[in-house]
Amino acid sequence: MKNLLGLSILIAVILTACQSNETGNAKDVAQDQIYRHYEIRFEEADYSARVYAGFRFAGDKGTTLVLTAPSKITANNVELVERTMLLGGAYYGEPYPIKCPDKKVVITYTDNKENVLTETYEAGSVSFAEKSDTFYLGKNLTIPFSVSGGDRADNYEITLSDSKLQNISFYSRSATENMFEILGSATDTLATGEMLLQIISHKRKELDNHSTLGGTADFSCLYAPVKVVAIKN
Repeated sequence: MKNLLGLSILIAVILTACQSNETGNAKDVAQDQIYRHYEIRFEEADYSARVYAGFRFAGDKGTTLVLTAPSKITANNVELVERTMLLGGAYYGEPYPIKCPDKKVVITYTDNKENVLTETYEAGSVSFAEKSDTFYLGKNLTIPFSVSGGDRADNYEITLSDSKLQNISFYSRSATENMFEILGSATDTLATGEMLLQIISHKRKELDNHSTLGGTADFSCLYAPVKVVAIKN
């Protein structure tokens, strides 16, 4: 939906910062020593997701690994293909968004010994608790929102995008209190006119099954944006 190039660069930076960019073959290492990292970014606007996976030997800073049959990684039954990071090393992804009709992403990894590891991520629903067609720039605002179903997030973010394509974001008051607090001084420079408000949830999950080194998964959900009219207070 937005900033896919920026997302790709961010993923490359996350997966390569202070890490080895050398590449080996997963079949040549102990299978329980493979560290996995998943990046999942779900878009409610079209019920699709971008999914990336990385494999490293002996920890999150180790040599990147490529998979050879029978090893493979799939998301919603779509096999991810080997790609090269901007800063070097191997990772897996799909050139087109993966469809998620039930708002779920199911990632299945098969290692070289044909052990099958499955992880499921569900977006659920998020909406603004109080609806308004007007957003007051320069005014302190408290914006409640409601959450139902899906994986409970670690935190929630709201992005404001104005008619001049300026973007700012704020995080919720806490992981358990569904409330955004926005200072008027932070929005005073935004343009009047049509504005998009969008809630994004973020969750990190530790992967501890099978591998003695485990891994991590970062799951973000971009919920359908709401159009409002921004006016000066």
